[in-house]
Parts: sequence; structure tokens; C-alpha cells
Amino acid sequence: MEVTGSSNLATSYSFFRVFTFVLLVATIQSCALIRPSRSIQVINQSGTVESVDLTPRHYKSIEHCEAAIAKIPAALEVSLKPLTDEQRKSIRWPSQIAGFKVSDCRSFKKRGQILSVFDEIFSSKTKRIAFLLPPSGGSEPALQIILEQVRREFRREGYNPETAILVRRAERTREDALRVASQLVHMDRVALIVGGLSPEHAGALNQISDQTQTPVLMLSANAPLGKTIQSMRVYPPLKRLATKLVDTFKAQGVRETFVFYPQNANLELFHLMRGIPNSNISYSERTYNPEKSDSILAAVKSQLGRIGATNGRPAVLILDNFRMVRHIVNIIGTSLPGTPTLFAGNQQWRSPALVVPRDDLLQGAIFVDFIGSYRNLPDRIETPISDNEFFTTAQAASRIDYQIIGHRLASLSLEATKFAVSRHEVANRLQSIRNSWDSYFPKTELAFDHQRESSWPVFMFEVSGENIREL
Repeated sequence: MEVTGSSNLATSYSFFRVFTFVLLVATIQSCALIRPSRSIQVINQSGTVESVDLTPRHYKSIEHCEAAIAKIPAALEVSLKPLTDEQRKSIRWPSQIAGFKVSDCRSFKKRGQILSVFDEIFSSKTKRIAFLLPPSGGSEPALQIILEQVRREFRREGYNPETAILVRRAERTREDALRVASQLVHMDRVALIVGGLSPEHAGALNQISDQTQTPVLMLSANAPLGKTIQSMRVYPPLKRLATKLVDTFKAQGVRETFVFYPQNANLELFHLMRGIPNSNISYSERTYNPEKSDSILAAVKSQLGRIGATNGRPAVLILDNFRMVRHIVNIIGTSLPGTPTLFAGNQQWRSPALVVPRDDLLQGAIFVDFIGSYRNLPDRIETPISDNEFFTTAQAASRIDYQIIGHRLASLSLEATKFAVSRHEVANRLQSIRNSWDSYFPKTELAFDHQRESSWPVFMFEVSGENIREL
């Protein structure tokens, strides 16, 4: 009897331990359902952003249910307007949310159903991404290189690019871009849209993105972003180059910079440099007609006196290609021998002809670029083999630039959508993950900064002999 009693006691204790363990696991799983509060951003009628929680149905929140009914339907209904009547009829959820009543939120079962429907609307049942592009035109060769790279990387990850990547065209009007974007979201159920090459397309994508919580990756460096966090710029941001140049100038004791550029040049880099606060660097600029040698000479000579009289080391920033760089440097160097001028430039300088033949006046000159050694590019970029790791042909360089953008788009899209999270959670993931999965991009940085700009590497080069070296 004593033995039997002990056995029963041991069995009961064993059962108790198993029961406790199961209960603990169930509690943890339950907490996993209860604790997260999936929040979306809604544009209200006054145009400001409000947060609405789409909490799991097991979380008893009447307030969240009432807020969802009050704020979500209006924005969603506006996003349907670009569709035809027939297209709208094919979508199930409008009739569902039309029947929602605030009083239904008092019922635990009904509010669970309501929140589930809203969460379903902002989800994507596919991992598809879409490109919304303008009609074929001048930028088409670059777009095809980008698309080719994205398809190649999707294929290598086991996806069928024919079904995983949709390419849609829209006319250059905002209205047509809205129509196509609405179809992609509500009918194709894509997880992410890439586009925004024109202001009209960018505006349309921002509107649909804000209304439907669909993440958008803007291909244009200057595309405006939406009011919610759903839109991001993936193009290399020039402000990173500007910051690198200004920091280098400050480190070299530069207090005054003289800027030379051709007529109709893109001056965004210069404007960004000038706008960096607390740099304590003054700027003086001159433009010239690159087709007329007397115009170039006049522009440079007008600054020679000030360059020679600069207190400290002057910097000369030349926003032009290597041919003009050699010409301007020669004028300044021979006119002001012995002046410790720091010649500097942007990625237009990058060419073997910058350093061969050697020019003593150019020794120590610097320039910035988004690409370092061509041998250290992502392994999925097709790079021509060269004896010099820092130079390639002009044609190959242009293609590589667009391939890297395609690589960035593919890696971000694959990383953000691989867990099949809701659309409104894709943007949160994109803006919270670091670049650690992509060896080419800065590992310690977030994929996007607080201004929703993609974090790209920046490289500083110095002319050294008949080559350049990375600083």
C-alpha cells in the first residue's frame, strides 16, 4: 500500500509538472497574441496623420474597435475612386465595412471580427512587388537594367520573377498613375510598389500609400515622400556625398571653397554642401560655357586673387568631368604656384584619364563616389574584370550603377517581405532592420535613416601617382 501510494503521488506530481509546462507555453503564446498592438497610420479629413491600433482579436479593446470604425473607412473609400464600378464591385471588403456599427464594438465576438477584417484589408496575401513605370522613354535603358537585376536576384532566391514581380505602365498624369496604383493594391494585392520617377507618379503613389498603408520605394532621388512612414527613397542620396566632402574640408582646415561648374549643371550636391549647418565654410561660385575656352578662363581668373589671398587652405570644387578638371587645375596651379590648394570633385571625376598621364598639380586632389573598388561589389553584380580595381569603362560603369540600384531594390524587397507580414508592417520592418544582411552597405546603419533615405556607402578617393587610392 505504501509503495502504491508513493507511485500514485509520483504520477500525480509528474502530471502536475507536464500540466504546468503546457499551461506556461499556452500563456506565452497567448501573450504573444495579446501584447503586440499593430498600429497603422491614417490620414484624417483635415490631412493630418493619426494612429489606429489593429489589435489581435483576443485583446478586449472596445476603444480600438470604435476608433478603427471612425477613422479607417473614409481613407479606404477614397483609395477606391480611381477604379471602375466593375472593379469596385469585385472587391469584397467595401460591403463588409459598410455594415460596421460602433455599437457592434460592445460585443467581444463582433469587435474581433471587425478588427480582423480591417487587418485583412491592410494585408497582402502575396509576396509580389510591383513596378509602376511611365511609358517607354529616355530612361528606359536604365530601367531595364534595374529590372533585369531585380529579376535575377529574385530567381536566385527561388522566386519566379514572372509571377513575383509585376510591371505596370501608367501615363505621365497623376490621374492615370492613381488608377494603376489602386489596381495594384486592391486587385493585385501586391506587398510593395516601386516607382515615383516623375512628380506626378510620386504624388499618386504617396496618396495611395498613405490611404492603404502600402509601402512604396521611390526610384527618384528627389521624389517627395508621403505623410505616413510607408514611402521611402531607395536612390543613393547626394547628401551623404555632401556631408563627406564638408567633413573632409573641415579636417583639412578649409575655411573657403571656390566652386566652378558648367552652365546647366546639376548643382544639388553644391546646394546640399552649402546647407550643412555649422560648417564654418564660405562658398564662392562661378559658372562657364564649356564650349568656349575664353568663358572658362574668365571664370577661373575672376577668382584667382581671392584663392591666392585665402587665409588658410583654399578648396576648389570642380563639378565637371575629368577633361575640365585638368584644364581648370592647370590654370590655377600655374597662376598660383605654391598655393596649398585642395582640389575636389564629385563622381564625374572618376576616369583613368584623370590620372594618366600623371599631373603633379593633381596629386592629393580628392573626389567622392558611391562605389569603392569594383572588385568589392555585391557578388550578384556582373562586373567586368580589369587590371585596375578602381576604374572600368564608361559603358560598364553606367550599367553597374543601375545594377547596384536593382540589387538594393531586390535585397530590400526580399528581406522585408520574406515573413509574409501585413503591408503596413513591411514599412516598419524596412525602417527597423540594419544592413547586416547585405555586405556591401554599411552594416552598422539602419536600411533607412530618420528621413526615410536609403543608407548607401560613401567612398573618398585621393589622386596618387597615376592611380587613385581610397582614403
